[in-house]
Amino acid sequence: MIQFQNVTFHYEKSSTPALSEINLEIAQGEFIAIVGHNGSGKSTLAKHINGLLLPTSGSVIVCGYDTKNENDILKIRQQVGMAFQNPDNQLVTTIVEEDVAFGPENLGIASEEIRARVDRALSSVGMTQYAESAVHNLSGGQKQRIAIAGILALRPNILVLDEATAMLDPSGREDLLRTVKRLHDDGMTVIMVTQYMEETVDCDRIVVMNRGRIVCVGTPSEVFRKQDILEKSNLVAPEAVKVRNELKNMGFEIPDDVLTAESLAEAVCLLL
Repeated sequence: MIQFQNVTFHYEKSSTPALSEINLEIAQGEFIAIVGHNGSGKSTLAKHINGLLLPTSGSVIVCGYDTKNENDILKIRQQVGMAFQNPDNQLVTTIVEEDVAFGPENLGIASEEIRARVDRALSSVGMTQYAESAVHNLSGGQKQRIAIAGILALRPNILVLDEATAMLDPSGREDLLRTVKRLHDDGMTVIMVTQYMEETVDCDRIVVMNRGRIVCVGTPSEVFRKQDILEKSNLVAPEAVKVRNELKNMGFEIPDDVLTAESLAEAVCLLL
């Protein structure tokens, strides 16, 4: 669905490229995590997917459309929904269901269809019971789920999360990740930009970025084994993976696909 073809990007007045020679393909239905420290280029890459930024050189193809073609930008943005760090920047009305309906209303969709889309979107993010609630009374995690519901009401095929969990507390982060996992299980293509390696364990692939370049791509198990690359990228594997590695160094046989505290506990119990 998404192709980065030798993409380089410079911000104005910067001599150093924010992205350099990026080549990446993302298939329909994949769950991709893009990770890297601050300034690595991960958010810059994400903003190329819906044409918020355009390559200085190279091309980005989304669902067959080139982001550099002005005539195709609207078609691309109908395919790609994007959620950012601060949900307050994406919420435009005071009542939950009105906010979710805002996008479809601006597209001139019939009232009956809007009602159906709003109900379906709120159900998808587990917020049906808050349909008539005031937005300002919601927690940060709930606001982020409402922002995503507003995106879903527009029926995109691709969801891009640009550090959407960064401003949430641990509980809100867990709720949002469960919602995103459920959307992916239902067939949505998800690209998640994050600094939290624990959030990547359920992804199909992880893309590691450093200084504007992709330095590693692989499954979570594959990427977490490349400690040298993670260290050079100022990234740390999840705690469960670090404990697993310590146990393996001590001679215990722990499978490489053990990535979470729960799966680690099960693996240790099997050794007893």
